[in-house]
Amino acid sequence: KGVVVPKKQGLVVGMVGYPNVGKSSTINALFTSKKVVVSATPGKTKHFQTLILDDIVTLCDCPGLVFPSFASTREGMICDGILPIANMRDYISPMNLLLSRVKKEVIEMLYNVDLEWSMDEDRCTA
Repeated sequence: KGVVVPKKQGLVVGMVGYPNVGKSSTINALFTSKKVVVSATPGKTKHFQTLILDDIVTLCDCPGLVFPSFASTREGMICDGILPIANMRDYISPMNLLLSRVKKEVIEMLYNVDLEWSMDEDRCTA
């Protein structure tokens, strides 16, 4: 008498991270069925979703988060896959960033193009 037995607490696992990195796909893989919608376009998950995996584990799927201190520029977020390129209006800034990260020769070989780059003209031509 007087002994309190605590209710068994489950484990809540939150899927948190950048947009379009596989949070929802991971949940579907754990369930081995389609429980949440996935898309190749960032921003498909609009709301926080809670799904009970079993008697112990509850999964939480949340929309992708953009951490401004890590991706401070729009072109950086485009090149990192955080923002969709379909909404891109300026291609020069992301291309400058891409060419600062990847050697011109690698892009030429990969896409079988010849690039002429002029920093003075601020444009790239194929």
